[in-house]
Amino acid sequence: MSDIWALTEYNTYDILLNNLMATEKGVSEMILDITRFAAIDEAGQEHIIKDFEDTSRVNLKGSHTGLFLKTQGEVNLKPGRYTTLRFYLGTSGNTLILKDKSQQSLVGRRYLDFEIWKGLEISAENKKPLILRFDFEPYTLASIFKPLTNLFKKQKRTVGKLVNSFAQ
Repeated sequence: MSDIWALTEYNTYDILLNNLMATEKGVSEMILDITRFAAIDEAGQEHIIKDFEDTSRVNLKGSHTGLFLKTQGEVNLKPGRYTTLRFYLGTSGNTLILKDKSQQSLVGRRYLDFEIWKGLEISAENKKPLILRFDFEPYTLASIFKPLTNLFKKQKRTVGKLVNSFAQ
């Protein structure tokens, strides 16, 4: 029989992740093909958390949506303090969705580093799963109403000069 406490969100490391490039561009969402997932400690050493056999397409949404990613089980990391999570990217299909709902392709990047807000302290006796929340910008109000306003815009008729001359 499984322990209810072990299945709850309270028995996890809940971390907030920030990426400088995403903040500067006003990213609200990311769709990434992830090949590997790693943590970087204070000394700059990389520790692999998970290697994916195939690329794994993941949709990352901001913490403002209430959505997050959770690892399937406890993370196998050595005890210590970690400052960054690194996502290694596949060669195609990596997309940024900005706060105005426009999209940009993410080309030529091997990985994305996300800084862990306030760091992550792993102890030997207290290993837990991770909940990953991303500090992205919410969509702008104008981007939400844009499809509605486009629906009510007056359609322009494009008619040639020859047809207009017959109407008069």
